[in-house]
Amino acid sequence: MSVVGSEFVYANLKVGDSREVVLQKLRDNEFIQIYEERDKELVKCTVRWNGFRYELNCKLKEGKLELCLIEGQKGWHSTFFDDVVFPQWKNLRERLVKRFGESRSKSKFPTYDQIPLDDLGGVVTDSWDLQDRLVVLTVRSFETMDCCTEQMIEYSCCTLLIQPK
Repeated sequence: MSVVGSEFVYANLKVGDSREVVLQKLRDNEFIQIYEERDKELVKCTVRWNGFRYELNCKLKEGKLELCLIEGQKGWHSTFFDDVVFPQWKNLRERLVKRFGESRSKSKFPTYDQIPLDDLGGVVTDSWDLQDRLVVLTVRSFETMDCCTEQMIEYSCCTLLIQPK
């Protein structure tokens, strides 16, 4: 996480960095599994913290970096929410408190039935309104089509939004 008051959104990424600059900075900083979804103006890569794997999503608008979103692993199995989403969320929360402090809007980790389905924001559990960015930790659930069975399946994950001001 970048220091409050720095010009960086995440790592050494700055608002307004071009797609090429974002890609180069990620490569230079040894991020792994970097790829693009050009039609969605996204650059994605893997981030590892304390043994947990997350996905960094760099959202571009008109070819320039706008914000970063970090997503935990997505899964559907009934035990996934407790066994994977909660530990990943807790790891993010502890990391954020260590970086930005205890002063924040916060709530407990929700039960699965408290999370609205297909709400992009999910349930906000923590938010830091900092001088240079808004940092929001959420838990969400959503439906997606299973490619094998062609049935809709509910997935869950935790997300961390880093929105520059």
